[in-house]
Amino acid sequence: MLFKRVREVYELILDEAPEEQVVAKLADILDLPIELNTGETLDRSGTISFPIYSGKDAAHYIVVKANTIDDDAACLLESVAGLLGRRIALKAGRNAIADKSDQMKVSVAASSLSMAELVAVQHLLNELNGKEGVIVASEIADKLNISRSSVASALEKLCAAQVIQKFSLGRKGTFIRVTNPQLVEEVEKIAPKNLG
Repeated sequence: MLFKRVREVYELILDEAPEEQVVAKLADILDLPIELNTGETLDRSGTISFPIYSGKDAAHYIVVKANTIDDDAACLLESVAGLLGRRIALKAGRNAIADKSDQMKVSVAASSLSMAELVAVQHLLNELNGKEGVIVASEIADKLNISRSSVASALEKLCAAQVIQKFSLGRKGTFIRVTNPQLVEEVEKIAPKNLG
């Protein structure tokens, strides 16, 4: 009977259910007082703990509030702790890859800008405070003494690289939203310091 219900736990893990839900299911199946401990304060007296390793150190613990448990329960708890650790590590790896991908998009977009376009982007990011707002391309072009096409081209390149979103408001200007905050840092890094 126990091993038929184990599948429920593994399905929760595969469905990326929260750790608390997985541990609650374990407690139900094993009929034991089990909780998830984040490791801040781990009272080991009268408990058996199974570390959830997601890297070098244990991030969490599955804690059974009992002095003894049978071998089947121990095997299941150890297996689940290992799988949860691998899932946490995989998620951290995916996040790191996504961050690298976002940085690559920003680098490619910024390096594709001409000097006039870069100055225009620097100016509009300063006007937007790095977030979002309405700009008028012709006003920026006139203020910086560059062509309107340079401003429009810069916006198109950044939009194509998916680091900004832009929506025309007709004669009122263009609404700009920075979707990748790393753009601000990259432009500050490569833009001329005495312009814009």
